[in-house]
Amino acid sequence: MRGVMTKFLQISCLLAILTLMPVCKPHRKAMAAEWSVTIHPSILRTGDVARIELNPATAIFSATLLWRKQLIDLSPLPNGRLVALIGIPRDMAAGIHQGKLQITARSGLRRNHLVNLQIEEKNFPEQHLSLPPRQVSPDQKAIERHRREEAERDRVFNHLQQACLWKAPFQLPVQGKLLSPFGLQRILNGQPRSYHSGVDQRARLGEPVATAGGGLVVLVTNHFFAGKSVYIDHGMGVITMYFHLSRISISEGERVAAGQTIGLAGATGRASGPHLHWGARVHNCKVDPLALLRALESPP
Repeated sequence: MRGVMTKFLQISCLLAILTLMPVCKPHRKAMAAEWSVTIHPSILRTGDVARIELNPATAIFSATLLWRKQLIDLSPLPNGRLVALIGIPRDMAAGIHQGKLQITARSGLRRNHLVNLQIEEKNFPEQHLSLPPRQVSPDQKAIERHRREEAERDRVFNHLQQACLWKAPFQLPVQGKLLSPFGLQRILNGQPRSYHSGVDQRARLGEPVATAGGGLVVLVTNHFFAGKSVYIDHGMGVITMYFHLSRISISEGERVAAGQTIGLAGATGRASGPHLHWGARVHNCKVDPLALLRALESPP
């Protein structure tokens, strides 16, 4: 009797599996046909910002992107698409690099999709500067101060706003000539130093400096190297920084709009003269701010 019952249960399970199989297949096919992935720009160089879009997303509940061991949530846009911004490190090797989209449909079905990013090689120039020895080789007291300032800055980079906080395309903070591009190798008083992590623009002493895009002011400070500085979190992993200011006219916790004056240009910190150092990070990856402008040519 027990053997008959066991065989009956086995047959029942097999029938249940066969019954479910025709239902599962259409769901998989439907999901694959309901979305596509676009990358802007299609060919990237080191220091660039890539805009990854899932389009359309009508049947998708959520999606995340695994990129360089970071799990990045895609943000919903008003038109139904999902988007994520990622940074391409300056020292990344040329070639094809992969990210992995993890997509969850409204039906609960989950699928992975590999995203191929084509990275082209980019050569960066050198820049030779002459500065007071105290600024090139700071004493122990200045080094300890710099370490404290790095910890303060890292707290900002490790607590990013997820929601998109801007509504208009990004813009230049000043209109002055580009003096030093992103990524160039700095030679200070004949000694190699770290590469330039932003762009320097010509700005007169006291010239107004505007925020590149809407966001939240997360740090107002005065650092040894950067001088009087403002950090703005724009959401979606994007932070912009404004260094060497002579005056700051906004406060931490304040919401700002694109083009709003946040301070005046100066030469505080380690600077050879008045100018604006404008930096950007995307999910804590240093990127070219000009590449950020290109990636955000249209509002979200």
